Amino acid sequence: MEAAPPDQSDAIVVSHLFPTPMRLIFGGVGVIGTIILLVELGPALWPPTFLTLFFGFIMLGGLSVTLAFAAGSAMAPNQTWEIRPGLLTITYQLFSQTSVKTYGLEDLDGSEVVENEASESGAKTYQLVCRLPPGGTVQTGLESTPFLMALLAVLRDPLGSLRGTIPVDNRLRSPSFSERADAHKALALLLKV
Repeated sequence: MEAAPPDQSDAIVVSHLFPTPMRLIFGGVGVIGTIILLVELGPALWPPTFLTLFFGFIMLGGLSVTLAFAAGSAMAPNQTWEIRPGLLTITYQLFSQTSVKTYGLEDLDGSEVVENEASESGAKTYQLVCRLPPGGTVQTGLESTPFLMALLAVLRDPLGSLRGTIPVDNRLRSPSFSERADAHKALALLLKV
């Protein structure tokens, strides 16, 4: 997280960056785990026996974890929020592709600060959450990767995607702030007209 101390005229910038070496490590773990599962458990699936179903469930569970590692490392874009009075600019970047989305106060249906207890370090973090009007959908990625965004939606809710009832999320969630006061300053700056 990178947060600049706000001046009344300056923008507040907060980022969540996923370094390329970490992407490669997590992607490699996912691919290697997938290969190990297929090599070790694949022969147990054929020819079919009374244990095929048992090993099939174990394999599906393992593949859901390893493929989520690989897909998450490949598809999670870096995110930078630039907050100015009445204006929010979000930049998504994945490898060499960049997408910039700008929202004015009229494009938002409300904003608030939300506390997150589940962070990597165990410390509480805070996010600025902005709701879009009813019917608005959040496109948290690059327009050039619609297949990857659809795959990410399936990974978030596999059962809902099978039923065709993937819930539409209409909230923009900022990268994390380490202090509640910083998140409230960002919210105050956004709502300032």
